[in-house]
Amino acid sequence: MIFRKGEFFNGPGGLALGAKMVRVVDNDGVEYRVEHEWANDIDKSACSTFVHNICPDRPHSVINKDVRELDIDSLSEIDAFTFGFPCNDYSIVGEKKGLSGNYGPLYTYG
Repeated sequence: MIFRKGEFFNGPGGLALGAKMVRVVDNDGVEYRVEHEWANDIDKSACSTFVHNICPDRPHSVINKDVRELDIDSLSEIDAFTFGFPCNDYSIVGEKKGLSGNYGPLYTYG
């Protein structure tokens, strides 16, 4: 059984790579796995790296766009959803604006 996964704030693909590597076979011999369906990130370099690592044969499935401008209803159906925490406003190397920052409240899209 294949679970189709969508992802917001995908970064370079750490969550997707972990999901892609998992294979579970139950006592009846049924295999369960997760496959990438679509992903989104605002950072172009992160999207390029994600495509390279996760879906080189489907670059169109990675949407380089601000999640606030994304037409979520147009995305294909999925069985699983993951999202990386948009850490820009929380990182110790950033300005530490938290929920007051531009990216801080974006976790609500997940």
